[in-house]
Amino acid sequence: MKKIYIYPGTFCPPHYGHIALANRAAKAFGEILVVCSVNPVKEEKNTFTPEECKGLWQTYDLGKNIKVATLEEFLKKRGEKDMVVMIRGIRDNNDIIYENAVMIYNRDHYGVNHYHYIIGDKEFEKFSSTAVREAAKGGDREKLNKLVNPQVAAQTLAKYARRS
Repeated sequence: MKKIYIYPGTFCPPHYGHIALANRAAKAFGEILVVCSVNPVKEEKNTFTPEECKGLWQTYDLGKNIKVATLEEFLKKRGEKDMVVMIRGIRDNNDIIYENAVMIYNRDHYGVNHYHYIIGDKEFEKFSSTAVREAAKGGDREKLNKLVNPQVAAQTLAKYARRS
């Protein structure tokens, strides 16, 4: 049985807090796989497709132990006997409450029964994809540059410019 560590999410878009957590997970577990997916509950917030999300992750300087795939790609490669360990980041108590629902959903839909939670670094406590989207909607480039790299900022701004 092969153990696979995955860090899944919509990452719409991925920000420096996501990258820091992925790097910490890779240090702890060796190779991890970032899995870009769509959250049906957050459908209206899915600014980027999983394929676009994967491309955004690849604009960051990721360690060699961090691979990125879409959920579809992961499910095609996943072996029947693989033990999947889901890595999740926690910023505050609200995240803990939300993660209970995530655990049940992934158990019921994907058979994932193993989880590892990483408490995020204090410096990224206020980072969120929502904050990135709000900064892009408002054209706040200064805030965007604190949250994401220049390529992600440009692509997020472009997405919202097309929606206007």
